[in-house]
Amino acid sequence: MGRVSREQAQLNRQRVVESACRLFRMYGVENVSIADIMSEAGLTPGGFYKQFESKEALMDEAFAMAFKQASEAWAAITKSSESGDSLQALTALVQHYFKKRPPEQYCPMLVFSSLVGNSPTDSTTAQVYRQGVEELFGRFHAEAARASKRKQKQEPPLSEAEILLLFAAMIGTGFLERTVGRSALVGQMQSAVLEALAKS
Repeated sequence: MGRVSREQAQLNRQRVVESACRLFRMYGVENVSIADIMSEAGLTPGGFYKQFESKEALMDEAFAMAFKQASEAWAAITKSSESGDSLQALTALVQHYFKKRPPEQYCPMLVFSSLVGNSPTDSTTAQVYRQGVEELFGRFHAEAARASKRKQKQEPPLSEAEILLLFAAMIGTGFLERTVGRSALVGQMQSAVLEALAKS
């Protein structure tokens, strides 16, 4: 069999990253092997090291892709929910975050937290994760700022502390739901976050 073209090799590489991103979000990095990823991509395991130095190198790209996908999803939710109601788009984002979804769409902040928490803080994986978290917070903050701008003629805008607290509460509730399931307590927490947002 002849060598694949440079264009095909790049397409194959992209398929591997996409497959890794999906499988890592579904099952966790530690539960997915290189063979699993290559099989998902429809490629042979032997071709992996022609494209990537290691599984860790692939992890960095897959993590970055997962955060990019999450950021784009958040942007789509807020854009489709904009209206005269100053908080509708931000509320829609929080409701979306609490919504049950397929495993391959799990929040990367949650599914990758355990692995990153056990990695050196100066590792490239931790850096990619940190950048992803900052990007998602930036997306949340921007929408909160827009909501504040729309409402400040009638009410005081959201303070920086309120925005930080709402984001932390949303993510923290998401962590608990992932670990203990949709218990009554988690449901109460979700309602409390939404009520706090409505009163902001």
